Amino acid sequence: VASIPKLNLQVRFILGRTTLPLRDVFKLTTGSVIDLDSSATEPADMVVQGRVLARGQVVVVNGNYGLKIVPYEQ
Repeated sequence: VASIPKLNLQVRFILGRTTLPLRDVFKLTTGSVIDLDSSATEPADMVVQGRVLARGQVVVVNGNYGLKIVPYEQ
């Protein structure tokens, strides 16, 4: 049985994007709300090593956020 080596990969979940002036970034505090260019019902992108590998629906499981993978076509 071959073993798979341990790999460290950077994984990011992109819920949406926005542009803020730097002065507005400095005004952000706990509880601040940032408007994104997508709605909460749109799929989020899962980016691994800079490439979108999957798309999914954001879910909450036992108080933690997760991503339910949905079909993704590039």
